[in-house]
Amino acid sequence: MIIVEYSRSEVVAVLRRAGYWEEAEEAQRVLPDPVDLDRLAAWGQKHGITRDGLISRMGGSS
Repeated sequence: MIIVEYSRSEVVAVLRRAGYWEEAEEAQRVLPDPVDLDRLAAWGQKHGITRDGLISRMGGSS
């Protein structure tokens, strides 16, 4: 099984670029470093943030 992890600073930077300022600040405080994809997805879901939503807010298409 492959575990995908991201650094907390990468996650915070993406959230800020997408305009999720408050969520970025919370992520900085509560997410571990590194954070695995499953935990990140669960955290995002609690905040109404999805992969497709992030892509859209950053000007891409899902």
